[in-house]
Amino acid sequence: MLHRNKRLTIGQWFVTVTAFVMLVGACLGSVMLIFGGGSYERAANLEASSLADAEVSELVGTTQYAKSNTPSNHSLWAALTKTFHLPFADPLGLLTAELPETFTPLQEASLSQSSLFSSIAAWATSTRKIALGWAPADSVSNMEQMLIDNPGINVISPTWLQVASDSGNVTSQVKPQVVDFAHQRHVQIWALVDNQFKQKLTHNLLSNQQSTETLINNLVQIAKANHLDGINVDFENMDSRDRDSFTHFIANLHSALAPLHIDLSVDITPDIVNLQDDEVFFHAGLASYCDQIILMAYDEHWATDPTPGPVADVPWVTNSVDDLLNTGVPTDKMVLGLPFYTRFWHVHNDGHVTSVNVGAGQVESILKEHHATGVWDDSLGVMYAKYPTSDGYVEVWYETQKTLARKLSLVNDTGLGGVAVWSLYWSNGNTWSNLVQALRQSLS
Repeated sequence: MLHRNKRLTIGQWFVTVTAFVMLVGACLGSVMLIFGGGSYERAANLEASSLADAEVSELVGTTQYAKSNTPSNHSLWAALTKTFHLPFADPLGLLTAELPETFTPLQEASLSQSSLFSSIAAWATSTRKIALGWAPADSVSNMEQMLIDNPGINVISPTWLQVASDSGNVTSQVKPQVVDFAHQRHVQIWALVDNQFKQKLTHNLLSNQQSTETLINNLVQIAKANHLDGINVDFENMDSRDRDSFTHFIANLHSALAPLHIDLSVDITPDIVNLQDDEVFFHAGLASYCDQIILMAYDEHWATDPTPGPVADVPWVTNSVDDLLNTGVPTDKMVLGLPFYTRFWHVHNDGHVTSVNVGAGQVESILKEHHATGVWDDSLGVMYAKYPTSDGYVEVWYETQKTLARKLSLVNDTGLGGVAVWSLYWSNGNTWSNLVQALRQSLS
């Protein structure tokens, strides 16, 4: 028996050493491929770029959009091997396949049926996940009421800050009373800063080192003076030429905030939507510098879209999450943005389309008023309703508890860092109750 065990061990070491030599060769080959005709950044985003070329209307509801039953290997290595067709896409599996002892990485405790949570607060606390609610800059009393009406939020992100000019000045609407009110309830304040969604202003700002330094200093001073817990950067409608300078700005802002223990999160749009800022976000780079990447997984069909459709159906959201994970965003750094609104689409007789944003809690009453009944679309994971008007017809795709349960299952099963709701302005008692019930369904 002893002699037999010794021979097996030698054989196993031979397999391991051989596999290691082959792996080194594969790594050298991949380096040659990368530096011979590509780059780290290109490899990390090539998968998303190819999807950006496809029309959203052609993807919705098709098998190309459906979530795979096989879990994806979400890593930058997986993205590289997939992009360049490298051998040994699973090098760790190759090295350990013949070894008698298996390596089991530490994982977050699974959430079983016996762990059903009665509140968002219990879920967030037990799983250490973020439950963030964005909020408009409103009166002190209204913002305090938002916190009362949405129990379980552990982060609120008010739209208090805005880049005022390309010189780096900041307009601030911070309300200290709201900060104190939130802190008394153990809720963190991550003030949102936007770029007015102006492309030229943002380009001029990021192109000037002095201006970006001024902006960073202003944000740090505002955060310190008002005891903010974090800064949430929401720069949209940017020029793809500003990709590197935006990443550099986030890196420097994080370096300034981290010693003060002030969180930095960045909001990004899904790459599979054909918008102008498809290529401006370098996923892996941003994720390496900030504390969270918040995926704004909504506006699949935006307000002025000529083609009506869902705000965020389940296959589209799943595809968006997979895209970011496969292009370098760690699972625990990604927070999934959920919409608390939908759109009623009016298709006029002459063919043109208009839309109106409606809070999720108002949909049923509007449909009842027009004697319309929704039908569940299982392929998209949303309800659909349609009713006639004097000038065409109206149609709407809207979410239910089942929709939210599927999205929360994606968060729990994939190990994402939490959820973010846009926005608490659209929330009411029914909406929040649906979210809590959906959480229970997602864990059952």
